Amino acid sequence: MNANPPIVLNPEGRLPGLIAVDHAGRSIPGELADLGLSEEWRATHHFCDLGVAELAHALAGRIDVPIVLCDVSRLVIDVNRWLEDPRSIPQVLEGTPIPANALLDAAGRAARQEAVFWPYQSCLGDLWARQTERHAKPFFFALHSCTRVFEGFRRPWDCGTIWHDDQVLAHHLLGALSDEADLVLGDNQPYSGLSGIYTVDRHTYGSGLPACGFEVANDLLETANSRDIWADRLSRALIATIEEGVAA
Repeated sequence: MNANPPIVLNPEGRLPGLIAVDHAGRSIPGELADLGLSEEWRATHHFCDLGVAELAHALAGRIDVPIVLCDVSRLVIDVNRWLEDPRSIPQVLEGTPIPANALLDAAGRAARQEAVFWPYQSCLGDLWARQTERHAKPFFFALHSCTRVFEGFRRPWDCGTIWHDDQVLAHHLLGALSDEADLVLGDNQPYSGLSGIYTVDRHTYGSGLPACGFEVANDLLETANSRDIWADRLSRALIATIEEGVAA
């Protein structure tokens, strides 16, 4: 299977951190024929985290840390789920079967893991190993966006931290962002990381290093100007973690 490789921004980043963007991409390997889905699905949050790839590129110009983006749609395989999780390769989308996923056999699952999942996680692992060799306490930050309305519930949070093993980075970021006017902040919202966050846990669990996930409501990332605002906010908050010794 020929899949787009991970995208790496700032590969030689000099600051002590790493940013993972699990759900940046919309691409689908050609042999999967768009998974059998209509074109309209490509514009939805199911295909990718809307606005997050553009936000990551904006961040890359503001904070000099490596940023790794998965460029393949999470409907091919979700690189932020345990491989044993049935949602790793979803079979149904809002009640609509995903034809290329519904009858996938073990060989087909393995092919997607080898083409997408492992190259992305290995790329992250290699860069993270380098950062932990170069720096005493680098941060690991997993960037996502989420839909404002989910299963009929309008989420009040404009952004939120997702944490499991470490809560220091998450709470430091919330403190930094609390100075921003009119933001509704979530602490382990809109998702809780207490039951596990695959990418963050895979690379940092038990290490004692600062790590968390972060969600931005995708209706706040719809324009280049709004993404620049968020890139400014997040870069300031992440750089403050270094200046104040949370990361080093």
